[in-house]
Amino acid sequence: MNTAYTPGTVPTAPYGWNQQTSVSPASPYTPQPEFVKAPYELITTVVPVGPHSTRLVCFNCRREITTNIIKKPSTMAYVSSLLCCIVGCFWGPCLIPFCMDQCMNIEHKCPKCEAYLGRYQY
Repeated sequence: MNTAYTPGTVPTAPYGWNQQTSVSPASPYTPQPEFVKAPYELITTVVPVGPHSTRLVCFNCRREITTNIIKKPSTMAYVSSLLCCIVGCFWGPCLIPFCMDQCMNIEHKCPKCEAYLGRYQY
């Protein structure tokens, strides 16, 4: 067997290899389009919250819910109570601002996931 290669000649296969084996040509590569599934998208409008429970879609858990409301005294309640104390209305009258709706902030929360959804101020 000749181990030296001379240009212009076709090298022979080693002993035991079948030189008559034919290989069919491969088909040309055609890339398949990839379909990327977009994440689930929910488009909602901003619903203004008011002094009462509001029906809306929670932005956190994406469920349609009726909000839970929590009333908390606003800064105006504390300031007006302090003014009542300065004027001379100590024990009873200085607590009146804490009972008035106009001196309360109303927080809206989701009943399912407890996410904060907004606040209403008078």
